[in-house]
Amino acid sequence: MKRNRVTLDQVAKAAGVSRATVSLVVRKSPLVADRTRDKVEQVMADLDYVRDIGAARLRNNSSRTVGVVVPNLLNPFFTEFLSGAEQVLGQGDRVVLLANSHDDTQLQSQILQRFRGHGVDGLILCPAAGTDPALLTRVRDWGLPVVQSMREVGDSLTDYAGGDYIQGMRLAVQHLVDGGHQRIAFLSVRARTSARAERLRGYDLALAETGATNAGIVETDLTWEASVSAATAVLACRPTAILCFNDVLAAGLMVGLRHAGCTPGRDVAVVGLDDLEMAQMVWPPLTSVAMHPVRIGASAARLLTRRLADTDAPVLRESVDPQLMVRDSSRNEKI
Repeated sequence: MKRNRVTLDQVAKAAGVSRATVSLVVRKSPLVADRTRDKVEQVMADLDYVRDIGAARLRNNSSRTVGVVVPNLLNPFFTEFLSGAEQVLGQGDRVVLLANSHDDTQLQSQILQRFRGHGVDGLILCPAAGTDPALLTRVRDWGLPVVQSMREVGDSLTDYAGGDYIQGMRLAVQHLVDGGHQRIAFLSVRARTSARAERLRGYDLALAETGATNAGIVETDLTWEASVSAATAVLACRPTAILCFNDVLAAGLMVGLRHAGCTPGRDVAVVGLDDLEMAQMVWPPLTSVAMHPVRIGASAARLLTRRLADTDAPVLRESVDPQLMVRDSSRNEKI
């Protein structure tokens, strides 16, 4: 049998306070004294009280939900990104509805329509490759606040939170040049996105600044199998160092290099981007540029919270600074 929901009146009676006081505690109002708040929260826990979000939605015309759309949940970067977003949104008593677009624009459109049907208050979107900027205009016409993150389409159509991948590439290339490398290859992805474009700009800029040589750009799919297979094409460029689009490609590439009889960190240096946990799990441990996905997720959530509070606020862009993490994959014994 379904158990009846505990009411505010029941909590108030058990705590010896007014219903209004309990309501203030539920809404995290600063008007309640700490001692009273602690007492009420303990009673709510003892009675297993759960806030009636449906009723709150009717009163405030808010679902307290936020939609988050990412292109690839198999990439641990997005798991960490989601963690940062949830931390911030949870503080505002909001729930995240997560969806994976699989980098498919048609599926992405279907997801946005479903989110719209569920009445989400706002949206954090990492656009699928090939997304038409007109999509953002359409979402805006729905009255749905949106923040783009990691990838961006259009010219400042929405708030944006991301990492500084141009600077990240500069840090990586400078590190390799400082280690004596001059022929640096780049293992990139095929998907045409702003994230790819930023990395390529950073790569070209860093080569120009350091005088290093572009040994070649090899493109592959963002999968484990593809990155392993890409080793043959990368080695054909005869690089002394290889910079990778992200840690997923770098980890797969190192397996492919070993299959080809080339030892990463000894015969050729390898550097990734993102600095996910896997960077310290592969062998040799991977030098990577930390892009701090948790911080980016938190930044996106703060921007959306700001947009929900003021839909007419000026568009903002926030960028998280990268940090080079040097490990054995770029400490060559011979060059």
